Amino acid sequence: MSSFVWPYRRRLLLSVVFGLLAAALWSAELLLTFPITVMFGEHRTLANYIHHEQEQTSKAIDKRDAGLEELELKLKQIPENGERRRLSERVAVFEDQQRLRKELDAYSSKLLMLGWVESKIIRNLPDDQFRLFAVLFASILVVTLAKGSAGYCQDILAGGVAESVVIDLRQAMFRSALRLDPQTIALDGASSWLTDFTYTLQSLATALTELGGRVVREPLKAVSCLAALLYFNWRLTLIFLLFMPILGVLFHWLGQRLKRAANRVIESMGRIYKNLEETFYNAKAVIAFDQAGRHRREFHRENKIFYTQAMRLVQIDAMGGPISELLGMVAASAVLLPAAFLVLRQTTTIWNVPLAGSPPTFPELAQFYVLLAGVLEPVRKFSKFYNSIRYSTTIAERLFDRIDSQSKVTAPTAPQILPPFRQTIEFRDVSFEYARAANDPGERGPVLDGLDLIIQSGETIAVVGPNGSGKSTLVNLLPRFYDPDRGDILLDGINLKDVRIRDVREQIAIVPQETILFDDTILENIRYGRPDASDAQVRDAARSAHVMSFAESMPLELLTPVGEQGKQLSGGQRQRVALARAILRDPRILILDEPTSAVDAHSEQLIHESLKRISKGRTTVMITHCLTPTLLEFLSRIVVLDRGRVVATGTHADLLATCPVYQRLWAAQTQRAAA
Repeated sequence: MSSFVWPYRRRLLLSVVFGLLAAALWSAELLLTFPITVMFGEHRTLANYIHHEQEQTSKAIDKRDAGLEELELKLKQIPENGERRRLSERVAVFEDQQRLRKELDAYSSKLLMLGWVESKIIRNLPDDQFRLFAVLFASILVVTLAKGSAGYCQDILAGGVAESVVIDLRQAMFRSALRLDPQTIALDGASSWLTDFTYTLQSLATALTELGGRVVREPLKAVSCLAALLYFNWRLTLIFLLFMPILGVLFHWLGQRLKRAANRVIESMGRIYKNLEETFYNAKAVIAFDQAGRHRREFHRENKIFYTQAMRLVQIDAMGGPISELLGMVAASAVLLPAAFLVLRQTTTIWNVPLAGSPPTFPELAQFYVLLAGVLEPVRKFSKFYNSIRYSTTIAERLFDRIDSQSKVTAPTAPQILPPFRQTIEFRDVSFEYARAANDPGERGPVLDGLDLIIQSGETIAVVGPNGSGKSTLVNLLPRFYDPDRGDILLDGINLKDVRIRDVREQIAIVPQETILFDDTILENIRYGRPDASDAQVRDAARSAHVMSFAESMPLELLTPVGEQGKQLSGGQRQRVALARAILRDPRILILDEPTSAVDAHSEQLIHESLKRISKGRTTVMITHCLTPTLLEFLSRIVVLDRGRVVATGTHADLLATCPVYQRLWAAQTQRAAA
């Protein structure tokens, strides 16, 4: 997290400065209640109070001076060398002298402070009591306004830093996601990623705003009041501080429980996102099969689970305030009761334990109580904010796990140069099994198992086989969407794992089985294959793929928007746009995964005509379930897969004569055509 905060360190430091100012003004605001307590609590002016305190302090000094003189005389009367009893008497006198000197130092410091207050403050205050009272209240209002302004500036600066950090985190997560291979992304699922990009990041923004603002300010307010308490009476303040470790243990206990609850809330929100994604994506199936009630019940169940988990989080969060407040009041009582005893009995000790340098007065007791409240209030608030800190820590850990996600397809540390493809593609003893999610108990087994295949440059290969035989996996290994678990894939004798991934993919274009279009125009969807292509080059590619045959009938032609996922176009039109995108890339290797699986006969014929033309001079690997006469005309050979292995390769006539798997596939195709 520090690397994301560091660029905004100046703004963050400035927000801390405003937090310090707000904390100092908080204690000043509380200290200004002291003269009001004197005026109304003891019914005298501030000047009289100062004079009275000076007299009492001077008397206390004189008394200590007299006591020191008496002890000095007593010390002279005790022989230095004598029996043990005499030695004990001398030690007792020394201890009394030390105690009196400490008290004398305390009273002397107090007298100096009273003298400074009289000369610098009291003489500049109005003599009239009401005017003085008005001045004090005006001062409190000014301090309150300044404190609020400082807090406002701190919140604005901290909120700006929080939002900037979250934007940087979102961008870092997006960059990390784009570096991953499809398998790694699919293991977590799109809904889980969307949850973290939206709900999780927004929760972190809220928590960071509090962390940079009030979470910083409240402890500083407590510290400023503690500093004032230590000045008034450090002994009693230490009693109060003894309870702080207990409060720390409480916060840690609550934080651990909150972390577990926060993870469950995020996971539950992820399931809600998944439910929504599946319902909207498969809306036609939901409507066609009249399953709206089922999805409504599932959505309601997930929301109830989320409510239960969220309420657990709320309960833990709500628990911190009352517990910390109760513990704070116990700590305050442990301090105020001895303080009240010292005031009422006009003493400095309890059970011979010194608790004050001089007997405290009632206004001092009242001020001590106000400062204790000034400590307890921020501590009570901080107990709530501490939960926010733990929550944000949990979220940050989850997000950084995302950012640190490693692709299963890794780049070499010292990549080889990959020249333009000219000779052969070789699959050598290739085996591959898809990774499973942590909560997936199933086991699919290897999709490819010891597969061997050599493709010559310039060949047009059709890969056929039963469902699940590994056809799509085979072609997906070539652009390194996945890497084989065992074996090698060689391009002109160079292992693909030894070259940069970009160098491999620059020589390949893919037309996937599920056509992928973006919510943009036809022109820009084709240009996606080569962003620097001119409009004329895009139009040439569109003509080669027979896109212009339908685009010219549209009012905007190639500037026609295709809609979300290309839904404004038919299946055949989408497939031709995808083919045009691949043609524009002008690849040395063209991969087509069922390019005519979702198109009509006319579109299929047009696509095959385009393939016949563009496959010349390049290597084409095509997965298909439909071998038409047009397609068989320009195929170099057919590769038959079964159970993850190449079981036969050759021409259509050879395979019909020798390969039982191909015979069954051709028979099934013939029966479908006849039907």
